Amino acid sequence: MNSPILVVDIGSWALSAAVVLPDDLRPVREPVTGAPRWPGSATMAGRSRLLVGAAAEQARDSHPREYVDGVRRAVDAGAPIWLGEQLVSGVELVGAALEPIVDEARRVYGPIARLVLSAPAAYRTHDPRREALVAAASVAGYPDAELVVDASAAVLDPMTMLEVPEGGYVLVCDLGATWTATLAQMQHGRPVPLSQESSGTGRDIDVMLVADLRAALAEWVEPAFAAGGDTSVRANLHALDIVRRLKHRLADVPEAADEVEAGVPPYRMDRRLLDRLTEPAARWLIASARAVVARAGIRPSDLAAVLLVGGAARLPGIGQVLHDGLGCPVTRPADPELAVLRGAAAWARGRSARGVAADPPSWRVEPLSWTIPGGRGRLVRWLVKEGEAYGREAPLAQVRTADDRVFDLTSGRGEGILLEQRVAIGGMVVSGAVAAHARLEPAAPERFQLAKRHHLRVAGDWLLMPDRRTLVECSGDGEYVKVRAIATGALVTELRPGRGAGRGGHAQVALGPGQQLALVTWDAEGHFAVWDVLSGRVTASFSDVHKPDAVLLNEAEWRLVTTGEGAAHVGRYRRDVATVWDLATGARIDRIVGEDLPRRFAGYTESSRADAFAAEMESPDGRLRAAALDGTLSVRDLETEAEVFRADLTPGRSVSTAFCHEGRHLLARGTDDAGTWVDVWEVLQAA
Repeated sequence: MNSPILVVDIGSWALSAAVVLPDDLRPVREPVTGAPRWPGSATMAGRSRLLVGAAAEQARDSHPREYVDGVRRAVDAGAPIWLGEQLVSGVELVGAALEPIVDEARRVYGPIARLVLSAPAAYRTHDPRREALVAAASVAGYPDAELVVDASAAVLDPMTMLEVPEGGYVLVCDLGATWTATLAQMQHGRPVPLSQESSGTGRDIDVMLVADLRAALAEWVEPAFAAGGDTSVRANLHALDIVRRLKHRLADVPEAADEVEAGVPPYRMDRRLLDRLTEPAARWLIASARAVVARAGIRPSDLAAVLLVGGAARLPGIGQVLHDGLGCPVTRPADPELAVLRGAAAWARGRSARGVAADPPSWRVEPLSWTIPGGRGRLVRWLVKEGEAYGREAPLAQVRTADDRVFDLTSGRGEGILLEQRVAIGGMVVSGAVAAHARLEPAAPERFQLAKRHHLRVAGDWLLMPDRRTLVECSGDGEYVKVRAIATGALVTELRPGRGAGRGGHAQVALGPGQQLALVTWDAEGHFAVWDVLSGRVTASFSDVHKPDAVLLNEAEWRLVTTGEGAAHVGRYRRDVATVWDLATGARIDRIVGEDLPRRFAGYTESSRADAFAAEMESPDGRLRAAALDGTLSVRDLETEAEVFRADLTPGRSVSTAFCHEGRHLLARGTDDAGTWVDVWEVLQAA
């Protein structure tokens, strides 16, 4: 991904946006307030002037009957809504809301190549509401905009650090103005929603809080409500502002603060009131979560994770209630209202990999056909005109699949002239069917060949040393560590820990001080040992009083942290205990009590960071680049940009790759149901 991509999360009453750069994610802030979220409100000032966002908020008091607090409402309803005397469609509202965001993104970050929008899981494939979002993006200048389901995006949020295995299930509870419970399954490396239930619970809570405000401050607000007309509408909107502001403040303050107050009017909101009004919503959430899980034929205990996101995820106690109701740990990321945006950005980073190369030609005047994901896609536009020349890997057209992903149809390894376009814009491009004709230039002879030399397998893990000279094989239970030569696969040295301290179930290879290869082993009772692999000696050993729940290493500081769930009491709550150990001496450095302790330790990981495998790597001489994506390994000649080698290894599984220090061997590492493997090819250069 080289060009900036704008990602927008269209919530029920607010929007958030960010620009995805090659190595960074930059927020697009509302220019008036500098807030990370844009108001999703709209109003009709006069008969033809549609205002959105901050402008609508400013004009709200002047035109209260022409005001709506969420531009997505018309899309959700699948029908236009009245703003005063004007009937406005969802396409108009969302398109108008996107335009200032796009303008601000361009002003700050320059030209924006792509647009990605979030879509609720309730918007199924071929749902007209999805088409409305795509049409709104076209209004903003992006007919090739893509949609990502909000629940799927939340799972991909890097802040959650979820590790869901292939086929695993995740329950996503998104608590905004609309509360939803969505069950997703990991399929081919991406979360796919299976079933979903939703409710307007968030708005219901606000309505009940407004009723409490009116009852508590009758002399302040009742005259305004009783006045009727625009005065009553304005009073209701201001009351909503007050209760939403206090609700968010109460959710953000420490637990020691039991109430907050508005000042003017003199209204107080306490935690007990909020808990009482939230209780029915929490019961609905638990019942809906159980229902969507049961429809998949599984039990809550089968869930790989329960994810809590959305603004109302901050409500006091909601996470604990969900944990108690399902019997599963609940993950809530920092800034949960931005989880969908961050996940959509992570999803967008894979955009550059979604190119479909033309099928290999077999005639002089060649037909062009493509294998489209899902079997077919609707043609968005031709990018090369009839009679125009194009180069290798050039995008010729774009198609939109049924799930609203947009794919580039590229020329593959051929270059030539596009002679005929056989599918009109809006028509269907079908897998294997001829969509165009072209005259291709003859392909240049290959300068490199790859010959497979080894296939190595282990039930544990493989590590490539940072100098890329040796492979390290480690069984997952710490029974052995083997160091092998890359060229021959021969055994260089081997460590088999005895039955002393630390043996018995778990192990992690790490690179210690002075780049020394080490093995850290531990058992279920919390007995740890640190081994020097080359000498076979135990360099440190120690024991924790708590059974380890998670074990993380920091190779730079040569420390280990182990956590035990529910190992300490703080008041009536059980808290985790994390113990930090010095791996050089075995001495205990610190002990910390709290929640989500693994998240607090930056630099601590479950696997070695010294591993030299990567998703993409260039050869030492800079002539070849190897890249692994969705289980496929591809090698390209950087001088000619031609693909010289391709291997389908484990479809749908993650594969990483590396060249040895001399560039004479290419390695690929992956996993399957039988364990972890490494393939080694010799790189042969043509005479």
